Amino acid sequence: MNTAKIPLLIMVLFLSVSAAYALDPIPQEPGFSGFVRAGAGVMNYKSNMVAGVLMVDLGDKTIDSLTDTPGSKTQGYPSLNYELAWTFADSRTQITFGSQLEDVARMELGQQLAVKQELPDKSILSAGLLLTNIPTEVWKDPYVTGMPRDESDRTSYGARIVFDRILGSGFEVKYSYRKIEIDDEQSGVFLGLSPDQRDLLRRDGNNHFIDLNYGMTFQQKHRIMPGISYFKRHRDGDAMSNWGTTFQMTYICFDNPVVLVLNGLIGMADYDKTNPVFGKTQEDDLYSANMQVVYRNPFGWKPFGHENFSMYVTGSYLLNDANIDFYDTEVFTGIVGAMFRF
Repeated sequence: MNTAKIPLLIMVLFLSVSAAYALDPIPQEPGFSGFVRAGAGVMNYKSNMVAGVLMVDLGDKTIDSLTDTPGSKTQGYPSLNYELAWTFADSRTQITFGSQLEDVARMELGQQLAVKQELPDKSILSAGLLLTNIPTEVWKDPYVTGMPRDESDRTSYGARIVFDRILGSGFEVKYSYRKIEIDDEQSGVFLGLSPDQRDLLRRDGNNHFIDLNYGMTFQQKHRIMPGISYFKRHRDGDAMSNWGTTFQMTYICFDNPVVLVLNGLIGMADYDKTNPVFGKTQEDDLYSANMQVVYRNPFGWKPFGHENFSMYVTGSYLLNDANIDFYDTEVFTGIVGAMFRF
């Protein structure tokens, strides 16, 4: 997997029942609200491109060949995200700050500062800035063999616009933009590639995502959400630039006090230029599946006297099957945690 694809491949690892809508409804009462979601998990990760995140090592520091699929590594890791909000009830406006669940899922570990506005037709419009404070670690030169590879920070920042519940329906449109920066890009130096060839491998650039989703509820407790996403990742290196489409389906069953969430995704990505290391143009097939069970107020527990409390367990599988074995990625995860809303 190259770092151009990090935001897509890990997209459903932290799927939440709040995915029933992209945006939570604005509360009727003014004041402070939000959530904290914390847990611990185990991840089995295979990638030749990602070094680590949140002080968790995910990649092999030394590899022996560029023709082999990546080796696997199993690690425990923490899961923590939150959102804090202040509501102006009279104007139906809300200001939010926190780590959005979809960004945690895409390993864009930062915060969003956003303004949400409810319109007269009950649709919600949101505009926000995407900020990164915890960089993902990647390899300066991923193509080094037979000796340890050095790490570099990958950071991103950008903006997002969401139009949800359009005309009071379950339809949603979302656009996200991110600027991607690799602190010390050295791809291809170890192999002695020419400057023009190394330029083809540059990973700095821009991400553009357009998501279209539609949520439908039936028999009061069942909800399905088909969705389609188009993405364009423009990189300074044309061999790393790619575009593609994903299709996903989410099913949610609200059977109080238990909530079941199932999600499946398939997609593809095509690259712009021939990769100078492998002599062909990369193509990817993308697959993911996720199941999560949420137990609301388990056993009548009220931690710290707090009633809006849930426990959850989730399992995920993701596969990026590239026509170049070096870029294959496979991820298994399991997480157990708790969520407080206030």
